[in-house]
Amino acid sequence: MRLLMATANDIRYQAKYGFYFLYAFITVVYSAILYFLPDQHKSIGASLILLTDPATLGFFFVGGIWLLEKDEGIHRFYGASPLKPIEYLLAKALSLAMISTLSAFFIVRFSNPGSADYPLLLVSIFAGSCIFTLLGLTMATYSNSVNSYMVRGIPVGMVLILPPMLVAFHISHPALEILPGTILWQLIDLSIKGQVEPGSIVLLFGLMIWLGISTFIALLRVPSALQSEGGGKK
Repeated sequence: MRLLMATANDIRYQAKYGFYFLYAFITVVYSAILYFLPDQHKSIGASLILLTDPATLGFFFVGGIWLLEKDEGIHRFYGASPLKPIEYLLAKALSLAMISTLSAFFIVRFSNPGSADYPLLLVSIFAGSCIFTLLGLTMATYSNSVNSYMVRGIPVGMVLILPPMLVAFHISHPALEILPGTILWQLIDLSIKGQVEPGSIVLLFGLMIWLGISTFIALLRVPSALQSEGGGKK
């Protein structure tokens, strides 16, 4: 119940600052671009768009959210709330993953109807978005401004995004294949093409491992950052 309430509060907070309106507009723009893209380029275009924007929006947005909450003094109330650290993290990840998943669904639905495997697509986007949001939240705790967050976050973002783009254009290495961005792109690509195969389960399992790793990393850092602001649990 606490997690549901925390997630609902985060959704209201995001709506207050126009995140949903912004992503409704972005979704329409991407859908239009893909709709008019030649059929032979539509699949690769859709997979890269979904990877580099809806799936990773949490990584970039959560930094701004953390800093806004910090400036408004919201973190100081954390110690007085019954919310557990894992619930705080999951509320952020789930609320932003909902935006990512809805955006990805409508982009694919309106640009490439009838061919995608939507269950695999939506599960992959949701899990991938949670991973990127948790990593972004961890990075945000080391930042005092949007500029400092971008300076710290861009190199990490490149590590997440560049390897799958290389793989997409057939520049690969075994080390690149195990990174979360590459796993996510492969799942997106398979689901858009409707080519669900036994290997998809292995990829999905790998994504879940990264979800566990990103949660563990965030739990090591975020609660202590809240505590340093005077709002941590004893």
